[in-house]
Amino acid sequence: MRTNTLQDSVNELMMLHAMGRFTDMEQRARVFLKSFAGAPILCEFLGLALAGQHRYNDALSFFQRAARGDPNDPQFWENLALCQFQIGDLAETERSLRQALTLDSGSARTLTALADVLCSLKRNDEARSVAERALAIVPRDPAAHYQLGRILAGQSELAKAERHLRLALTADPNVAAVHNELGNVLRRMGALTEAEASLRRAIDLDPASPIGYANLGLVLVAMKRNYEAAAAARSALDLRGNVGLNLSDADCALGDIIANVFDGADRSAEAIAIYKTTLKSKPDPLRALWATYTARRACDWDIAAALEPVACRVSELGTNIDDSAPWRLLSLASATAAMQLAAARKCAQLIPGAQSPVIRRPETRARARTGLRVGYFCGDFFNHPTAHLISGVIEAHDRNRFEIIGYDFSPPASDDYRSRLEQAFDRLVPMGELSNQDASQQIADDEVDIIIDINGWTMRSRPAVLAPRPAALQVQWLAYPGSLGAPWIDYIVADNVLIPASDEQNFSEKIIRLPDTYQPNDDKRSVGQTLPRQDYGLPDDAVVFCSFNQIYKVTPEIFEIWLKLLGTIDHSVLWLLEPQAAAAEALRSRLATRGLDPDRLVFAPMVAAPEHRARAVQADLALDCFPYGSHTTASDMLWAGVPLVALMGETFASRVSASVLTAAGLPELITRSLDDYQRLALRLTSDRKELARLKQRVQNQRRSTALFDTARFTRNLEKAFIVIWERHANGLPPDHVMVA
Repeated sequence: MRTNTLQDSVNELMMLHAMGRFTDMEQRARVFLKSFAGAPILCEFLGLALAGQHRYNDALSFFQRAARGDPNDPQFWENLALCQFQIGDLAETERSLRQALTLDSGSARTLTALADVLCSLKRNDEARSVAERALAIVPRDPAAHYQLGRILAGQSELAKAERHLRLALTADPNVAAVHNELGNVLRRMGALTEAEASLRRAIDLDPASPIGYANLGLVLVAMKRNYEAAAAARSALDLRGNVGLNLSDADCALGDIIANVFDGADRSAEAIAIYKTTLKSKPDPLRALWATYTARRACDWDIAAALEPVACRVSELGTNIDDSAPWRLLSLASATAAMQLAAARKCAQLIPGAQSPVIRRPETRARARTGLRVGYFCGDFFNHPTAHLISGVIEAHDRNRFEIIGYDFSPPASDDYRSRLEQAFDRLVPMGELSNQDASQQIADDEVDIIIDINGWTMRSRPAVLAPRPAALQVQWLAYPGSLGAPWIDYIVADNVLIPASDEQNFSEKIIRLPDTYQPNDDKRSVGQTLPRQDYGLPDDAVVFCSFNQIYKVTPEIFEIWLKLLGTIDHSVLWLLEPQAAAAEALRSRLATRGLDPDRLVFAPMVAAPEHRARAVQADLALDCFPYGSHTTASDMLWAGVPLVALMGETFASRVSASVLTAAGLPELITRSLDDYQRLALRLTSDRKELARLKQRVQNQRRSTALFDTARFTRNLEKAFIVIWERHANGLPPDHVMVA
């Protein structure tokens, strides 16, 4: 009888591997190893058999034995690396891949795998360089194009990412992962219809994968198709299956996306259930912060209170963070200004370009010009609260002294505010399809003197564009109420109420203090026709308390005071923006448990801004939130002639309403404690005639106070620009500025 040679054994194992018969392959490999003990190639095949059954921990030792037995075979090191990657040992994966590259430096496949690992380690600049090396070797390699596309997407280089992902699909159009990544990129670019098509193609190619459904849910949320989004999230959840307590990082990441979809689709209770599971396995402060925000949106205040101490730890060194964290911290009462600054600084340290060479910027202007060139860098140039505030200022700038350019990365829009801003700017430069580097270079090539970052750490921020310092001076203002903690930002626009001298240590920027308020207002803002109270579901003769803030800003402490006011002021109602169903039910239940009729809580549906301002007239007294107080909402209420009771705290976000009231000539409506807040609201509504006189005063002062004097505000802002530019021109570093 003929005895199998080692080569015969290898041939048989290769055949079983090609057929996908991994269980049979394992059994035969174990038999062959008894005859050829320790043979590296047989250890390798046994590792492949176990890996084919997803038994990566069992496979690891055999891959290690193969690599030790024949350390000069690059394939052994690469397969070891792929197993280590599946286990999640990224450091060892990198070492094994680099060893493979010392043996075969021209392997595009190994370079692509290394780029994947470096991307997972968040070393995106290195990953990008490695992926580009792979493409230099095999220019049409779909895997390398896909990997580079992923990396570029992580660096917010969306246009370049799209190009590489489409090149990957040109080479191989039937890879679900590429369609999935392209769908995410298109969603972030605002191309939602194309994104949906790409993700549905990913699902067709791999219907058993939950990630396609989860990402499709994100697109459907963005398209306001909440019912379909929730259905997609449930499909992803079903495909993920039951999970135990020891979730992998990948399982948690998938859970986070599904929870995000549920939350965005106004199914926050379902999102919270997922966060509870992931937080038991991975009690990460960042995940706790996401969950706290979701719980606040559902008015599940018990869960929010339990998670808040963990969530606040996101500002600590060594904890995970993302660019939503600084903004989410603003609504947590226990998050101090120092914590907010620490979180912002952590985010800034993650931005590509912050430590890279400064973008090419001319040392001197290419042509003489008499005025300053000011750029507004923003993704909210459409029907958005930021545009509601800023449109009048852009129109009012003195064109004899300033050239005003909009650097625009807004989603596609064709509303009235968009049209108005297109007319208001001297130039509106589209940047949505430019890479961060190209967008930065565009600002530098335009020789911008002062660039204003409007978004800061908000949803549509693009800090990597400004990180290389493309403009001579860089300022942040308006949308983000706090410090950006970014070394590339020189100044923040504020006022004396927002940032007293004692708080300057909580800002990385130098402070520009305007004389009235930091908040611009548009004295041309439109107001629709006010209808009778009954058309809004309000009793004709009731005292109407209102708070038209987003529901996540409402805390149980504030709501408790509102309930006490309802209990004390007979025939009064509380008028709020309509939240999702779970939150509405939770709030109505709170009234019932206090012995109050739940029908005294009236919800106002979302409507267009002019209609909202028109209906606000029917309120008697607006009530502030805390610690994230009323911002645009504050000036909208005063424009409608409705007095606002403000509660001022120690952070920027908790002082905006006080700034607004000061500029409106109503400082007596500012309180500094919950007790004073309650007492003032009670006093104002206890005398209906006195309340009516106050409302008339607010209405009368609308045209005579600094708050709504758009031209006056613009002149003060322009004075600030001139002062900081003159310092710069004289070779002086940025310093605090007080505008008289």
